[in-house]
Amino acid sequence: MFLRFVSILALALVAATVVDVRVKVTVFYEHLCPDSIRWISNQLAPNYNALRNHIDLEFIPFGKARSINGGQSFECQHGPLECEGNRIQSCVLNQLPDQDRQVSYVTCQMSFDADPRGWECTFRSGVDLVATQNCVEGVQGVQLQLEAERRTQQIPLTFVPSFAFNDQFDQELNQLAFQDFPAALCRVDSSIAGCQ
Repeated sequence: MFLRFVSILALALVAATVVDVRVKVTVFYEHLCPDSIRWISNQLAPNYNALRNHIDLEFIPFGKARSINGGQSFECQHGPLECEGNRIQSCVLNQLPDQDRQVSYVTCQMSFDADPRGWECTFRSGVDLVATQNCVEGVQGVQLQLEAERRTQQIPLTFVPSFAFNDQFDQELNQLAFQDFPAALCRVDSSIAGCQ
């Protein structure tokens, strides 16, 4: 009887471990990039609730930007307003404690109707606005953007947005994720609910 109980307990622990496995998805994007906005609006937002228990999202707002003189300034694909927005997003995301709140913030901000400066969605996110402003205007904001640049340079970024799954970049999977995010996740882990 005791051995049977131990066997059942071991199977339950294995099953629980399998359920807890999540796909890490790193999203490399830019604040004012139309393709980034479309992907978040058309792929992430409508599919998030169904996928939220199967993914660990990480947002890297930097894209094709580059630092100048170790972060004294930044140059962005869509101009200075995008650089400011990338920094604001880095600072806000750094303060948000969980994935649901991060997704809520990013889907608010990455919309064609959003305040391009980024402060309206920052206010709605519930973060400390003074801390966010201090981050954006100070050393922390620069450090967050330099880290975003370092992380972005780890993949062969030619298109924004781009994606890494479980810290691995695959060009074919990247293209699929842009067109059909759930299908890309199913290719990475076919045990996700709804995958066939």
